[in-house]
Amino acid sequence: MHCRRCLTPAFWACFFLLCAAALLLPGRAAAQSVGLSGFVKSSYYYDTRQVVAARDVDFLLYPAVNTPDADDPSDRDNLGAFQFFSRLGLRVDDFEQTVLGADVSGYVETDFFGPTGNTQNTLRVRRAFAQMAWDAREVQFGVEWSPLFTLGAYPHTVATEAGTPFNPFARQPMIKLTLRPTETLRLIGATAWQMDAFVDASLSNAPRGATPQGGVDAQQQAAIPGLHGHAQYVTDRVTLGLGGYLKALRPLPLGERFFSGAGTAYAVYSGDPLVLRGKVVYGSVRDHVGIGGYLYDPAAAGSDVGAADAFQQLNTLSTWLEVEKTGTVAPGLFAGYLTNLGAAEALDGTPTTVAYATRGVDPTGQSLASVWEVAPRLALNYGPMRFAFEVQVTTAQYTARLDDHFAPDPAADEDAVTNVRGDFSVFLFF
Repeated sequence: MHCRRCLTPAFWACFFLLCAAALLLPGRAAAQSVGLSGFVKSSYYYDTRQVVAARDVDFLLYPAVNTPDADDPSDRDNLGAFQFFSRLGLRVDDFEQTVLGADVSGYVETDFFGPTGNTQNTLRVRRAFAQMAWDAREVQFGVEWSPLFTLGAYPHTVATEAGTPFNPFARQPMIKLTLRPTETLRLIGATAWQMDAFVDASLSNAPRGATPQGGVDAQQQAAIPGLHGHAQYVTDRVTLGLGGYLKALRPLPLGERFFSGAGTAYAVYSGDPLVLRGKVVYGSVRDHVGIGGYLYDPAAAGSDVGAADAFQQLNTLSTWLEVEKTGTVAPGLFAGYLTNLGAAEALDGTPTTVAYATRGVDPTGQSLASVWEVAPRLALNYGPMRFAFEVQVTTAQYTARLDDHFAPDPAADEDAVTNVRGDFSVFLFF
């Protein structure tokens, strides 16, 4: 059955114009190399108690807090199995022509984690970028790992979270420029935007008459992208790096911008057969699936509810170290520590009257004081398959009282909560 309304002169005119445009457009440059890659990962977990995690319980952050009830609902073990970390990547390169003197390539990668929250088994864009490379520089446009995650220096754990919350974890839409002035020196600069971390975070107890914005909106409406800068010394065996991150936020739509950021230092030694990795991060990395965030102090705002001086970032200090052996039988050990340092300046008001947009910090209940983890592992590599075993022992220190910097009060008692996760994962790489 045909729709008569569609078969009008205007319809046919548009149809023929589209056909003509398709015929007149220049042909696409063919890629000489197209490759598929990825892996299937099946993970089986057992936790001795309930945990704070993302993507169901696959992405472990830290043990859940004890409740004052005699029958603590968090004191329950948990068993799960997951396959949605499996991924598929497509790379295209070796094009017939250069662009502005640069060799061009592209990469698209997907997995089944879903776009946000607890949405699993849904295809999503994981990484997707176009790259232009000259002899001593390259530029990328698209979604790629945040430079704070640092592709050259991140934990190679069996666990999906790759050292989070001790290592910043985020992929971001960005424009990234890498310069190589010498064989060993790399200078990296990027403008970046938040993606799926910190999407629904907003100020609780917001100022009267003001509607707070979530994390992504707060950055986008600041109208300034996040700024990354890194310097790296790279040889065949050694990588040393220093980097920083600065971002602007506008938590209140009619308010002023305020700025927050973080700094990092890292090192990697790739020997035979041992590899050593380590990193230190200081600052606010809540948009990188981290602890902390920012707060709003009404007393500092005065009559101007959106004043930049009313906002402060909550700082954390984290560090991690990893050692692993390469080869068919590949043992490894990861250790990480994170502490909550609070705001740099003392608050004018009391913590109970401060609005906040955070993870792990709760002025009305239990807040994280620190987290540490030790995770030994053993990987057995047989051609395209890997059988991996890992035990994550994670302890979170909780405090019921914050000081005037919104940091754990040193005079308050702390409650230690420990979870032990056993992880058996099977990979098939292709």
